[in-house]
Amino acid sequence: MEKYVAVINAGRGEVSAVMARWRKNGSCVFEDFARVKSEAFSGGIISDVVQASGSISEVLNKLTEKTGKKASDVYAAVTSASIDRISSSGVVLLSKYGREVRQRDIARCIDIASTVKIPLDKEPLHKIAREFYIDSEKGIKNPMDLDGVKLGVDVNILTINSSVLNNMSKCIAHAGFVPAGFVFSGLASSYRFLNDEDKNMVTAIFNLHKNLTEIMLFDRGTLADCRVFSYGTDKYVSGNGIVERSVLENLYSEGTKLCEWEKVQKIIVAGSGALFEELIEFSEQFFNVPIVAGVCARKDYEELPPERAGYSAPLGVLDYLTSENQKNHICIGALKRFFSGTIKFIDKYF
Repeated sequence: MEKYVAVINAGRGEVSAVMARWRKNGSCVFEDFARVKSEAFSGGIISDVVQASGSISEVLNKLTEKTGKKASDVYAAVTSASIDRISSSGVVLLSKYGREVRQRDIARCIDIASTVKIPLDKEPLHKIAREFYIDSEKGIKNPMDLDGVKLGVDVNILTINSSVLNNMSKCIAHAGFVPAGFVFSGLASSYRFLNDEDKNMVTAIFNLHKNLTEIMLFDRGTLADCRVFSYGTDKYVSGNGIVERSVLENLYSEGTKLCEWEKVQKIIVAGSGALFEELIEFSEQFFNVPIVAGVCARKDYEELPPERAGYSAPLGVLDYLTSENQKNHICIGALKRFFSGTIKFIDKYF
């Protein structure tokens, strides 16, 4: 039996949601979308639990009415100025004489690298492998099936205030649904904003919303660094569309402090900020690198509304979950093959 899940994203005075059904192979099929107005969220923070729960209930019930299915699990795209990045590394011994790298080795290496001290008020949100290395060979993106004695990895651990996740979980539960997990909205949106060319270079994404700004730097498609600010276009774009250049300069200066910023080859401006032509022009002058407006990519089988940019985060969460599920599917498949081979060996020789 196929499983139905929903993803919500709260922000910009509304809550948007999408529904999908999971296939047994780890892929998902997009089903439908919905959105409702809500003033219960500000800058990624819940300002009113009762109102937030009501908004989540309303948008998810809309999806139920449209699809005739109720989501068994609800994921949420989350963001907060409390998001921080911790860099770490780890190494595991594959074999004294060397052997092929398996999925379980990759997972174990990432877990070891992620064993770091985290402040008591924070929780790890993502463990992102930036680069693998086998023995003395560096710059490996995917070590699967390569031979070596030792496997190492550099990881970025994204942390967020525990209260952000706890309060969102509470609101989803109060709405009558099961909270299943969380994905950083900036990371999720990148699955829809970065094209194949962007994934082969160093690209920055400026996600500019009304009361929130997310700045992410991606190195060959992998999140290298990020910053989230608790103010947005309401601070650096006036009501008549005039850019407050001094405020925007300060924001952009903070963005240039991200690690490896000097390598940035392209900047994508997304969110409501992408609608202001003067902001795009000013950005080009400030950074002196190509600037493009972010476009939420649509897959062949998806029928999205014209304003699909508002669904970039929840759609990106589906893409992220699909990627993670397929990794687990590969790992489970390898385990099945291993045990199957072991049983055949025992049957033949014992």
